[in-house]
Amino acid sequence: MAKPVFLGKLVLHWCGSCNVPVLGEKCACGATTKFVNVTPPGDIRPAFPYDIARINDVSIRQFGKKLIADDEFVVYNKAPYEDRMEEIICGGTVIGTIRFEIEKRQWVLLLRLEGARRIFNPKIKTIAEDIENNVLKSWIMINEGAVPFIAEGTSVLVPGILKTAPDIKPEDEVVVITPNFEVVAAGRAKMSSEEMKNSGRGKAVKNRWSGLPVESEPPLDFGKDEKESEKQEKSMAESWNKVVAANTEILNQVETDSILFIRNAAANVNKKITCSYSGGKDSLVTLHMTQKASEGTFDYDILFSDTGLEFEETIQNVAEIVQIYQKPFKEISAGNIFWDGFEINGPPHVDNRWCTQSCKLTPITTLIESNYLESGGCLTFIGQRQYESLARARSQRIWKSPSVRGQVGAAPIQEWTALHVWLYIFKHNLHYNPLYEKGLDRIGCWLCPAASLADFENLRNTHPDAMKMWDEKLLTYAMAEKIPNAENWVRYGLWRFEKYTPAMEKLAKEKGVIESNAEKQP
Repeated sequence: MAKPVFLGKLVLHWCGSCNVPVLGEKCACGATTKFVNVTPPGDIRPAFPYDIARINDVSIRQFGKKLIADDEFVVYNKAPYEDRMEEIICGGTVIGTIRFEIEKRQWVLLLRLEGARRIFNPKIKTIAEDIENNVLKSWIMINEGAVPFIAEGTSVLVPGILKTAPDIKPEDEVVVITPNFEVVAAGRAKMSSEEMKNSGRGKAVKNRWSGLPVESEPPLDFGKDEKESEKQEKSMAESWNKVVAANTEILNQVETDSILFIRNAAANVNKKITCSYSGGKDSLVTLHMTQKASEGTFDYDILFSDTGLEFEETIQNVAEIVQIYQKPFKEISAGNIFWDGFEINGPPHVDNRWCTQSCKLTPITTLIESNYLESGGCLTFIGQRQYESLARARSQRIWKSPSVRGQVGAAPIQEWTALHVWLYIFKHNLHYNPLYEKGLDRIGCWLCPAASLADFENLRNTHPDAMKMWDEKLLTYAMAEKIPNAENWVRYGLWRFEKYTPAMEKLAKEKGVIESNAEKQP
């Protein structure tokens, strides 16, 4: 598993008085906030309704009930993992993690104690009945004598078990409870429920989180089971106005700093001023602040480079943004360059993205040279942030592009987290790409090999025709190249790697895409 890397400060706090996330030590209400310790790099963002629905659907599948109640503010933190994994922060606490497990090709919820205690709460009047009737799932009840040992971190052994939920399978996520329905551990089952029942000994659960029982909070209000069409829909800006209000002073300060940076850069870099817009959230905020900074001081152009692999929603959003900001618009398209390259090179890989040069850098270079090179090039404000990658964290805030002749880049929001960006968008009611509400957390080329398998599974629901076409092209290529078990090479996203990571190599061997050492023996 990838190791956490610090790319910037961990800034997430929580106001106990307002019960909202705050990006500093003081809430606008005046209260001192509590620091929330998340896994680095800490690029926190709001959980959208799509995300909440996924969490609750997985929670119901695994444990029988929802994890998140109505009208709760939930923050996501993307954590290092072989695929996609998000820490779930609610009420100022990390209550669990949801991750896409490639082997299972599905999302799995890993509850922490705080999350497990939301579902298995002794104060819920029906908890005994829910246990007895198997409404609640994936629980293991231990005897009182085992409680102090389990709470200290000892694995659950078969002799300490009183009873279990039916249908537990090895590698299922489980919650360990006492006879009084108090949660003492959460972890992964190493036996099935039948094996736990019939075996005299052995390790039943490997605990991931454990601790002594605590006084439970009152049960959460999950609201009525209304049909979606009957619910009063609110935009994210409306739903999160309380959070925006709590962060008003912080947002005003980072905006002031960024606008000052833009004005200073525009005054000191003697080039035509431009702003790059990609259809994503970061470039949207950068564009909006460039517009505010420019008033009465300078003019600028909006730049857009279509890689030929943009979502239809992105193309539409770009057109709408150009109409909103009413600035000179310079665009270029790579056309079918990717598909021509695919016929020669095959699919791009994480460690060999040949498409970056042909679909992105070459067209934008042509755009800059055609419009600005004769006048000395251009200064381009770009929505780059340090939390996105190690390379961007190491980048200067103003730099001369090594790949695009004639362009100087500048990053006004270099030190912003995704939560800064989204709260700014909500505060100003900016016109963001609707793809963010469909489960995408980054907008770019729709078949980028750097995307997770979880992202591609999501696209099979949101953009089925595009994914069907891509799957067919990959399968045809794999069969022509005589790749063993071509269907698995496509299904498990193994096409994304020219050189497999250890985790992907193990998967490729298990799925018959490459031979294991044992199979190579005569």
